[in-house]
Parts: sequence; structure tokens; C-alpha cells
Amino acid sequence: MGAIVGIATNDSTNPYPLIETMLSALKHRGSDSKAMRIDCEREFTIAVGCSSHPQTKLDMASSPKSIVTFNGSFYKHESLGNARFVLRETEKSPTKGIRRIENEIGGFASLVAREKLLYAFRDINGLKPLYHAHSDHLTAFASERKALWRIGLNDPQPILPGSAYTLTNRGLSKKCLVHFQRCIEKQMTLRHASVVLCRLLAKSIKRITHFNGKIAVAFSGGLDSALTASMAKRAGVELEAVSVGLSGSPELATVEEFAKEIGVPITVETFTPDSLEDYIRRVIWLIEEPDLMKVSVAIPLHWAAMVAARRGCGVMLCGQGSDELYGGYYKYARTLDNKGHGALAAELYRSVIESSEVNYDRDDQATCPFPIELRTPFADPDLIRFSLTIPLEFKVQRGNDLTRKWVLRNVAKMIGVPDDIVWRRKKAIQHGTGVENAIRKLAKSHGLTADGFLARTYEEVKRMESMP
Repeated sequence: MGAIVGIATNDSTNPYPLIETMLSALKHRGSDSKAMRIDCEREFTIAVGCSSHPQTKLDMASSPKSIVTFNGSFYKHESLGNARFVLRETEKSPTKGIRRIENEIGGFASLVAREKLLYAFRDINGLKPLYHAHSDHLTAFASERKALWRIGLNDPQPILPGSAYTLTNRGLSKKCLVHFQRCIEKQMTLRHASVVLCRLLAKSIKRITHFNGKIAVAFSGGLDSALTASMAKRAGVELEAVSVGLSGSPELATVEEFAKEIGVPITVETFTPDSLEDYIRRVIWLIEEPDLMKVSVAIPLHWAAMVAARRGCGVMLCGQGSDELYGGYYKYARTLDNKGHGALAAELYRSVIESSEVNYDRDDQATCPFPIELRTPFADPDLIRFSLTIPLEFKVQRGNDLTRKWVLRNVAKMIGVPDDIVWRRKKAIQHGTGVENAIRKLAKSHGLTADGFLARTYEEVKRMESMP
């Protein structure tokens, strides 16, 4: 939905041209841009910048001491202005202020520039991407790797979620401020787990929709999207379901019926296989990876964001994060049956911790060309901390469990989601929309495997100066 960049030079290099180059590389995130500079001393200069879509406003704030640039949202403080909130919290003591900020509910990445110091940080989930890279004479930060590549920095690394990075003329250091601890399962009944989880989901949805008007939900008719839509409707949100897929995709055969069952208006849009190759090129350029699974998920999200923005929505809800918390993928059933309870607990925890790298960075980058923010109720820190204590048998059961996510299905049943949705088996978005299979067919028509076709496309587009 926006972009932030920052740079510090330890020689006489003027940082402004580099800031402008990085913002130009990220103009798909917004054509409106602004940059500011702090002259620290003769051989250490800091500059930061940001961009946004014309429909939103640049999120930058400054004082005589500091400059703050921000991407994302604090869900409780949206009415105050996000960058202004960071400026207020960090004005007296940046380190203490950033620690307080890291405990706020939201999805965000921010840079705070002060004399001789530049701070970089992200939320505990890593919902908004931020990378850093350095050379002998400069260190730079940007919302996407392509901005760092553009100025000759070829090995960008992610800012770790929940950590604060501090850059001085002596170098870059980092400190973890908040993280999700691996919890011990607590004794509880399925009903107790479901009641508490239902309450936390309702609270999360209220948080992420509170200050917004019309909201979309990326709707597949599966458990996660139907539960999200049903709870948002119960919260009184002005809601519209959005469903996308290739012509003839299995997901689109039932979505209108399911949306009608839960009483939510829906817009369905199909895309032709003939257009797929163009979207593959675009999405690979956006997400900066040729991975088949990631591309196959990113394309439907890109389509859904495009449709939702066209429908006048500024926020789109999705069910991302649910499968990692409640054992939605079949691989978790295999782990339990083959390796046991402890291995499953470790794999679920690792999946939650790695969600930024595996899911959230991709999802933000796939949807960022549109003035719409992707949000998920399953990334709420309070909900995650409780979910990590739920007994594993309420998530995945032994014996080739094809259903899984039992506790979440129980929540859906409690609030009246129809049984044909509650007990519908998991169908990944890349399969339900028909995208992954279509990519394989397209690759075969070029005489290549899917991986080979995507790798070739990646090499063709990754150095393009603008979105294909």
C-alpha cells in the first residue's frame, strides 16, 4: 500500500539521488513520494523517504530531532496518524519508544532517523516487508529488494519481525524486542478452547476493521474465508466478498452459493488462461521469486486486490495464518502420524515463526500495486499466543486426518456457519482457482517444467525498471 526507504552514507556521497532511485524502483507502491535528510556530520549523512498511492496520504512525520517514515497501520491508532504516533513515542527515547511500539497491534514497518542514528523495525508478525543491505560506504533500507538492487546492493536481508535495528557510523546492530514464545499446551476442553478462540477472533476482526469503511474479504468458500466473512458481518462491517479464478476453476462453482448461505454480497471475476502469462510476469516481478507455490498463491491475491480496489474497498481481509496455527495442511497430519506429537508441535510453531518469510512478504508485495491493505484476523498477537496453547488433538488427530483444524471448525459451527462450509475439506488457493495447474500446462507448452518456466521468466523480468 506504500513504501519506505532509508540510507546512511559514511563518506561524502549525497544520499538524495540514491533515495530518489529507490523510490522510483518502488513507484508501483505509489507515485506520490517525499524524502528528507539529516546532516549528522561531515562523513555521516542520513536520508529517508516514502511513497504512497494518490488515494492515500504519505505517512511521514518530523520534528527538530527526528524524521519518521512509516508503512502499514496501527489498528488502534489509525485516527491519530501512524507516523505521528511513532514520532510521539520515540521523541524522548527511541529505544524505549520502539519497544512500546513493537507491542502495538498492527502490521507495520518504520524507519526513525535522528542525528547520527537510524532505526528500522517491523511488527511482531512481519506483515509489512522491510529489507536492508550495505556496501563499504553506505547502508540502505527498503520495502522491497528491487530498490536495493537498483542502487547496486545485491544481497538484501530481511529486517527480522519484532526486532529493532540501529545504524550508527560504527555499523548496524539488532536486538529482538518481542517474539512469540513456544508455549506448553494447556489442559482445556474443546468447548473452552472454541469459546475463547471465538472471542479472540471477534476482537481481532473489530480491531482490523474499526476505522475503515467498505471492506472486502478474499472469499474462496472455504473455512477460513467463510468464518472471517461471517464474523465481520456479525461485527456490523460493511462487507463485500470477492472471489477470483481462472475460467472454469473449481473454486468458482460454489462461491456464490456459499456467500448467499452466510448472507454476504459477492463479486466474482474470472480471468482467461490467455492472460495468465502476463500476470505470471507481473507477479514474479512483484514478489521477486520464481517459486511455483508462491507465484500460484500470489496471482489470485493480486487479482482479488485489483477487484476489491475497483469496488471501492480500502482494506481486504483474508484467512492467511490460520493453517499454520491450527494444522490446516495435510503435511501436518503426516508429521503427526510419522514422527509424533512433539514433531508436530515443533513444526506448527516453526510455521508461525516463519510466516513472514513464507507468506506475509509475498502477500503484501502481490497486492501492493493497489490502494488496498491486506489484513488477516489470524495474525492478532493475543489470538496467536492463545492458539499456541491449544491442545494439538484439537487441531490435528492421528490416523491420516483429512479434516484437521477441528477447533476452528467448532468455532464456525458455534456462530452458525452452514455445515457444508464447516466440514468442507481444505483446498489451497492455488488449486481452487486453477492457477497452479494452468501454470504447469503453460510451461509444458513452452517445452519446460513449471520450475524451469518460472525461473526463465524471473531472469527476464527481475531487472525491469517498472512493473510488467
